[in-house]
Amino acid sequence: MKKAIIKILILMGICGILNGCGSPKDDVVEITMIHGWGSTEYDHVVMRQIYEEFEKVHPEIHLNMVAMPSSTDVISKVGDLLTVGEIPDIVFTGGDGRESIYSFMVEEGYAVDLMPYIQEDQELEANVSPVIMENWTTENGNLYTVSDVLLMGGYWYNEEIFEKAGIDNVPETWEEWMEACRKIKKSDGKTVPIILDSNHISYLMTTILADEELTQLKEAKNSKIQINSASFDKMLSRLREISKYATLAGDYNYRDTLASFNAGESAIYINGVWANFMIDNNLQVAYAPFPSDDGNGIATKSACVGYILGNTGDEKRIDASVKFLKYMLSEDVAVKIMEKTGQMPSNPNVEITEESVGSRLYQAVTCVENAGLIIETPENLWDLSEKKEYGENVILYLQNRIGEEEFRERLSRL
Repeated sequence: MKKAIIKILILMGICGILNGCGSPKDDVVEITMIHGWGSTEYDHVVMRQIYEEFEKVHPEIHLNMVAMPSSTDVISKVGDLLTVGEIPDIVFTGGDGRESIYSFMVEEGYAVDLMPYIQEDQELEANVSPVIMENWTTENGNLYTVSDVLLMGGYWYNEEIFEKAGIDNVPETWEEWMEACRKIKKSDGKTVPIILDSNHISYLMTTILADEELTQLKEAKNSKIQINSASFDKMLSRLREISKYATLAGDYNYRDTLASFNAGESAIYINGVWANFMIDNNLQVAYAPFPSDDGNGIATKSACVGYILGNTGDEKRIDASVKFLKYMLSEDVAVKIMEKTGQMPSNPNVEITEESVGSRLYQAVTCVENAGLIIETPENLWDLSEKKEYGENVILYLQNRIGEEEFRERLSRL
């Protein structure tokens, strides 16, 4: 009888322990985030690790991560969920989706207005970049997305190729830039000055238009670019001149263009400063702003679509999601993102020094900051589908596969 009682007491004790262990779990808030850091590339792995470390800071929150290989996949996945009424707690598209997921979630009331949370939390408010507030605060004073990084853009160039071609100084005007391309083409029949893929074309279109008429950029953002204007004509003329010394590659993406640059097959690679981590360390490269008519240079710096918090109606989940956003904007995480991935943190309190990021990346950041004109990145100005269509049609036009009349007619339909 005593043995039976002892067994019962032991079982009751075990049950009590299990229930005791289970009680905290009942208090854990679970949130789901869909993001595009799902590949095996180094920066993707690092970002996933940073996300995972969130639970160490906030053990009361469990972060379920749905990792997609690209921003396009995130947009597609989230779009499918929203059509059946499922709202993710956190969405991160990596800069894309302004005209699709972001607009849809805001218009349908599926996105949380972050402004009240920021205004009520001095620590969080201090870590939100003025650039974000300027780019994304609506006319009504709402804020529906915050990014943990800023995009800073110009172009990388191979110093050794430039030196061999007799280019002593970085081109400051478009005429000097064209002359540099001529010299590279003439000095080495194997080396291409630049590969024109759709990404490179979008950057060149944006900067040339900005140099001619800044209002065109506002029109581009409203999907009403004036294709029959004098500034658009001059932009086309400059692209045609550049194409004489370039390889036109409509089927290339940034990885293909990067591979050619790393192999020494091309002299110029247009991408953000963050691409430093992907460029071969053995290459002698430097960074430059885009040329301008006044010689002071043009660069891009802005915050793209960042984290969008889902308006699920569950206050606990929304509060947990806000804690995640605050974690990503914290100085410790911002420094980690900068030092480990080369992305420039949006946190305005993080100092970028040569010691913290290395001489190559520091030189790139400095030249962007010192550019005479700083504009928004193409991702903020062109709809994703429009940017692709413009790029593809410009390449067809430059290849003489379509005439100017057909080219303009195609663009007028976008």
